[in-house]
Amino acid sequence: MSAFLCLFILLSAVAFASGKQESKKAEERPIVYEGWLRSWEGVSLVLSTHQGPNTDAYKEMAKEFERITGAKVTILDESWTDLLSKHLASYAAHDGAYDLVTFFYGWFGHYVEGGLLQDLNKWFERKAITDPSYAIEDFIPAVLEVYGRYKAGFFKDPNALWAVPYKFDVYTAQYRADLFEQAGIVGKDGKARPPATWDELLADAKILAKKFPNITPVVLPLAVDDPTVSTFLPIICSYGAKKPNPWYDANLYPQFQKEPGVRAARLLKDLMPFMPADVLNYDYDKVNTLMAQGMAAYALNWNAYLPVLLDPAKSKITDSVRFDNTPGGVGGRPQGLGGWSIGLSSDSKNPEAAYQLLQFLTGKKTAVGLALKGGSVARSSAVSDAQVVAKFPYYPLLVEGAKDAVARGSDRSWTEIQRIIGVELSNILLGADERKGLEETARKVFDAAKQAGYNPEKSGARP
Repeated sequence: MSAFLCLFILLSAVAFASGKQESKKAEERPIVYEGWLRSWEGVSLVLSTHQGPNTDAYKEMAKEFERITGAKVTILDESWTDLLSKHLASYAAHDGAYDLVTFFYGWFGHYVEGGLLQDLNKWFERKAITDPSYAIEDFIPAVLEVYGRYKAGFFKDPNALWAVPYKFDVYTAQYRADLFEQAGIVGKDGKARPPATWDELLADAKILAKKFPNITPVVLPLAVDDPTVSTFLPIICSYGAKKPNPWYDANLYPQFQKEPGVRAARLLKDLMPFMPADVLNYDYDKVNTLMAQGMAAYALNWNAYLPVLLDPAKSKITDSVRFDNTPGGVGGRPQGLGGWSIGLSSDSKNPEAAYQLLQFLTGKKTAVGLALKGGSVARSSAVSDAQVVAKFPYYPLLVEGAKDAVARGSDRSWTEIQRIIGVELSNILLGADERKGLEETARKVFDAAKQAGYNPEKSGARP
């Protein structure tokens, strides 16, 4: 054998070993915790996610995983606006940069149709490395369905489990009980009565504006794109739009331009005089800040933002803030579902260790601890736990809201479609005719779906 060939074989072996850390089979690694978690000494794992208090809670959990298993876990928390493009670029290069990835469920189509994720059902069959107490059934069913399974656009197996919940988010109402009571907006018991319908909210806003001229009666997230669409979602469904997806049918043919959408847009227009003059620039953080400062009487926001309102170091309304489901109408009282999923990257260099990390972070046994650390947990065992409810009293509302949850799209075209809808809704709130505006938006959405490769024309001609 030539010296050159020997050198080539040696270098190839080194390269293979360096690129695959899991040289020892998982079943050969010693079990170090609870009869299932194995030693991952010498293995490095990377979880890619977004910034925020939810991720901060997961960081604490990851440190515990490191202590138990000997693995090195790096959590890359970045601006959520950058994650989709970074994940797509990494997969295109097949650089194996990430072992676990988190994503907004509205991006699901990119991850499933693009091949970025592994089916977790196949991993749960690996009993030697699976937590016997993981209890997939403990996840709130409606949430797991949206966060974990992909049934839109082009898909091969609607029963595949591509992810599990990472951050559980339900659109929730917050209000100052003291202001409601002083304004006489009370129930038979004399205590603050939050609005049960959107018409009641409008009526309450008029009373609050008259009673407290220096307080903003209502503040809703209405910045262009994600906040506008999130706010519009429960309103359009409560006015009778199709649930859980009011935006389009299975072929991505637009539906939001119908009468429920027109009524929802008109309601938001009617509320505009009772909100900040620049409310179309208010994102979730800005809404939360105004409430925490005690400068607003009523707001909507994702539950992941609510711990701030209960923190005396950050909020002036800890004693007076109360929580409720968003208002309803003829279509019931549907609650908007947001949130993020976590899945196993198809490019992971260490999939077995990554799978065990995913279970450790999202398992039933760690759920209560994660929730108490500030994580937003979609497990029944956590949301009904007495300690969790005592610290975060809005948790029972999340379970109730999830029973009639409504959602945004999840196919590959949704990111562009959401932007289109958000921009056009902003134009309507600035004065454009709601019916004509929604009809024009529907035409743009139809075109965007076709451009993404879908077939809305199967349901009908361009609106």
